[in-house]
Amino acid sequence: MGYNKVNKLRMYKRIIDLTAEHYEVGITTYKGVWRKYIYPVYPISYALYMKIINLPSVERMLGEEEQRVGAKPEQTEIKNQLKLF
Repeated sequence: MGYNKVNKLRMYKRIIDLTAEHYEVGITTYKGVWRKYIYPVYPISYALYMKIINLPSVERMLGEEEQRVGAKPEQTEIKNQLKLF
């Protein structure tokens, strides 16, 4: 089985979504968002974080990779679904 980068691209998309949710132009900095929201969940360096948020189109790359590999799109959580952990 070959290597595919679907999970890595999904992680990148979640990081970009978290940044968009918490970053406010002129009020917060990317370093502050990385320190408070990204690093505790995804222990990546600030340099890698900057590379991720500057990628041109993660959603397009993710769609192409999922099509190539035949992976199912990421499932969204159901609000009233109980969690085990």
